[in-house]
Amino acid sequence: MNGHDRSTDRTHDDCRDEIRPTVWGYSTWTTARCAQGGVAGSPGRIVQRTDVLVPGLTPRELDRVRRHAEWHASVDGVRLGLVAGTLTALAVLGVGAAQGQSPATLVVVAATLGVAAALLARGLLHVAGPRLSRAERRALRDAVEIRRVRVAPPTSAGMRVLVSMSAVESISGRLDDREAAIARELLWVALDAVRRDDVAAVDEATGAMLRLTVRAARTPLPPVRDEHLG
Repeated sequence: MNGHDRSTDRTHDDCRDEIRPTVWGYSTWTTARCAQGGVAGSPGRIVQRTDVLVPGLTPRELDRVRRHAEWHASVDGVRLGLVAGTLTALAVLGVGAAQGQSPATLVVVAATLGVAAALLARGLLHVAGPRLSRAERRALRDAVEIRRVRVAPPTSAGMRVLVSMSAVESISGRLDDREAAIARELLWVALDAVRRDDVAAVDEATGAMLRLTVRAARTPLPPVRDEHLG
């Protein structure tokens, strides 16, 4: 369930991340320009999905974690720090040159203040983002990233987990908060069993996920209210 690390295939400016809520927590969709450029027969951009399983949170806590992830995906802290540092260094050089300071002193002062401005900008950005409670920060630290690639043998435990995940996702709209929390915990147990190579525990957890899926699929949807009727 681990995908290829494409961090060396693209530059920072080529990437664009999008956060989408899921029954597991959220997913990150990274769109990157293909390293080979415009090659005939190859896609111009690569989209990689990474599911993030965030266990042990209430629906309200999970919603705050999602907003926190969206904030960090939408705000480019590295670029903001570089811009702040560069502008500060250029301003120092301009003022120092007008005052007739020596070039050596100007370079040292500009570099020092530029680095300080970059670090300060990133620090302020971190403080300005959505605040998380201790439990939410701990859950985010314990979160598991799942990259789906078709490299696992069809009979492997990992493939059974992926199939169960897809089954739950297909009926996620029918799950209430309690059932969604149960699904997250079952996936957590299944992934831990895969890590320990405990096939029996994998079968038990994925079987429970599939039973949850069947039960939810058989639950009738609530009637849709006709707004045109009084």
